[in-house]
Amino acid sequence: MDADALSGLVDLARRTMKNAYVPVTGFPVGAAVLSKNGQMFGGCNTQSVISGMGVCAERSAIDHAVVNGHYCFDAIAVVSTLEEPIAPCGMCLQYIGEFSQVADGDIEILMVGASGHLERSSIRKLSHRIFGPSDLGLDLAPYRHRHG
Repeated sequence: MDADALSGLVDLARRTMKNAYVPVTGFPVGAAVLSKNGQMFGGCNTQSVISGMGVCAERSAIDHAVVNGHYCFDAIAVVSTLEEPIAPCGMCLQYIGEFSQVADGDIEILMVGASGHLERSSIRKLSHRIFGPSDLGLDLAPYRHRHG
């Protein structure tokens, strides 16, 4: 990923983080995905006083892309207010991993702390074995050619 794309993705994640609805923890997180055709979609975390009803920023960003017809991604950026970078939670790793199967490739994960410190990894490195549609023998081909 070139420097401009990386900068744009992280900037979008930071901007969307400002919209986080976090009355329970006060811990905002932002994320942005880069589709295979170069479009970016942001998302932020939302919480509810009912445990388990919230949505993580990573899944929010992916869902934003899916609503717009994008299923294949090159990268996702994750930002928070903590000084050091945070990694996606296990649920988000599963979700990102499923879309890596749709895209039939790895997805780069950019984790950026408030300090600006960047850690780069990928879904394959962070989660060695993802259960997904291919384990069920599902045909993902119809989704591979939709807008990216």
